[in-house]
Amino acid sequence: MRLHELKFYSIAEAKAHFSQVVDESHSTDVIITKNGVPVAVVIDYEKYVAVNKFIEQTRDLYLMDAGEEAVRLKFEDILVQLDKNSGGELDG
Repeated sequence: MRLHELKFYSIAEAKAHFSQVVDESHSTDVIITKNGVPVAVVIDYEKYVAVNKFIEQTRDLYLMDAGEEAVRLKFEDILVQLDKNSGGELDG
């Protein structure tokens, strides 16, 4: 998804137009900001399910590849390690 395709709302705007925010989340990700800084995202439920399924499958593949020692790692630790290995640049 490209930045210009995203919708941005302040918390106050999102609160005042919550139904519209939810409707827009079906076609694009909606970023909620606080003092101009992104703090939350509203996404379509189907996309949420798909992203979580992808994460679970990716973790399973990682664990199969990394072996027994990786089973004790938290998912967050895996992401940190992947981030370090990529030089801090995650593809989006």
